[in-house]
Amino acid sequence: MQRLPRAILMLALTTLLASCDILRENKLLITTHVQTDQLEHQSELMPVTIAGEQMIFKKVPEFSQRSISGFEPFEADNNDGYGVVLQLDTKGRTALDLASRQYIGMTFLTMVNGLPIDLIEIDKPITDGRFTIWRGLSKQTVDEMDKFYPRIKYMKSSSRWMDDMLPSTSKEKLNSRRDARALEAAEKAAALDKERGILPKVPKTKDIPLEGYKLPGT
Repeated sequence: MQRLPRAILMLALTTLLASCDILRENKLLITTHVQTDQLEHQSELMPVTIAGEQMIFKKVPEFSQRSISGFEPFEADNNDGYGVVLQLDTKGRTALDLASRQYIGMTFLTMVNGLPIDLIEIDKPITDGRFTIWRGLSKQTVDEMDKFYPRIKYMKSSSRWMDDMLPSTSKEKLNSRRDARALEAAEKAAALDKERGILPKVPKTKDIPLEGYKLPGT
């Protein structure tokens, strides 16, 4: 993924971003659309004016917020708000893989609640399901995402038998967010105890497995 220069992303709707990016309760729409130069039906196309030039994108997104399993925010360059790394679920990862192979050299436009946020140029296939929005998100948007998605660093596999199974169903994503919050809370509590000089509890002797213990009959 190659970031496009900031000057290219001077969108007509920029002045509306500050007021519209404060999301309403439980309302978050993230979509990524691919640029197209193919002859398609007009109803399938979405023209967007960027830096005074009209670009044409597919109206149907390659993926949306429904395919997000987790995310990790970071501060964008040049005080340009926040960016996020999105971890897509199996469906989203497959869609991104196919699109990034089919449209190498084309531009992907990411929109949040219908507003253009970021442009990237695809220069190679994206096979790991991780997609980066480099800039343009407000702190309110990141806080809203925290209500629905776990941070990537706290994510665990949704399968007991496979280490890298991403949560895909609504129930799996809900459980993943719950487990991630528990891990984050435990990490913060441990850091606070360390600052206070509180040592971790030492397990009792009866809780420590006996060295060299063997099962009966072995």
